[in-house]
Amino acid sequence: MSRVVAVGDVHLGAKNSDAEAFNAFLGEIYQSRGSVEETVLLGDLWDMVRRDPFGVAWETSETLGLLKRLADAVPVSLVLGNHDIYLDQLDGARYEIDFRGSYTLDQDGTRIRFTHGDDFDGLHSKRLSGYLSGAGDRGEIDPTRGRKDPFVAGFRDVVGGIKTRLRPDGGSSEDCEYPRRERRAHGYLDGTDADKLVYGHTHAPYVRKDNTVANAGSWKSTAPVHNTYVEVSDGELALYRYVSDGEDERMG
Repeated sequence: MSRVVAVGDVHLGAKNSDAEAFNAFLGEIYQSRGSVEETVLLGDLWDMVRRDPFGVAWETSETLGLLKRLADAVPVSLVLGNHDIYLDQLDGARYEIDFRGSYTLDQDGTRIRFTHGDDFDGLHSKRLSGYLSGAGDRGEIDPTRGRKDPFVAGFRDVVGGIKTRLRPDGGSSEDCEYPRRERRAHGYLDGTDADKLVYGHTHAPYVRKDNTVANAGSWKSTAPVHNTYVEVSDGELALYRYVSDGEDERMG
């Protein structure tokens, strides 16, 4: 059975990126390459916000080597995110990895769209990302030193619970439990020819109950749940958490 592996939001170059685990994960994909149809990177692979891109690449040279080895064996596509927007200025034809704004593939008659997901976030813009990215060291990537991720996750849970209780239908709608960004992602399919959507950006991994949308989560150690990825087999979406010393955990 062939499978497509989708993973994103590693944020290489950030202090709270679990680069060691991600490198081991890439090694395991390479070892099982005979059963891997394709690998899709969902953006924010690097974190170039307020960082010198050359410095980030230098610090993550081991990962670059592993990606090149993998791309020599199976197709690898990188959907650009808001934190690695600098890569959009490179000539993708010169590299083994295909740089894309979004990507759609057909698996067993099911059309699956892959995108980063910042378009679903009203607080982000490509102009802002472009300003924060690029040459020059502009200070710490995360001035909160890792405290932001659990705070934002807790805040989202509280706000989501309040909105659910305030709904006239008492929260019975299938999408009521999801924050607004996720609901925008769910509605995105209505305007496309795709059957399913896989995205990242929010660092909140899940598979929608009807198996039409999945978020691959992140590899930031400060996220409540991290080191996750989405696997697509026979047109079905499945969420896993990478376990370095055992079998990966199925989460959805």
